[in-house]
Amino acid sequence: MRVEPRETMDIQRWKLRDAARQLEAQFLHQLLRAMRRTIVSTQSSYTIQMYTDMMDEALARQLAQSDQLGLGRLIYEKLSPYLQTPERGSGGNEHEQTG
Repeated sequence: MRVEPRETMDIQRWKLRDAARQLEAQFLHQLLRAMRRTIVSTQSSYTIQMYTDMMDEALARQLAQSDQLGLGRLIYEKLSPYLQTPERGSGGNEHEQTG
């Protein structure tokens, strides 16, 4: 997620919220994938595995959007204090010395 200093706080918050949900969805997808590996399957065709993985990915996205597990919300709350406000934004000359 790239944050431009001139973006408003609302846009920065929206981007952070979106990134947190995407991270939660990726985590949930990996969790569902690991859970699927524990099931003994008699049908192991590549097509079935591919569609099952796609279904798990869609389920993970829906779970992340519902915000019921709270992982994305926790990530957002922990990272939101680090958003750049106009006062804290980088003007590019913090490291210049005054004469």
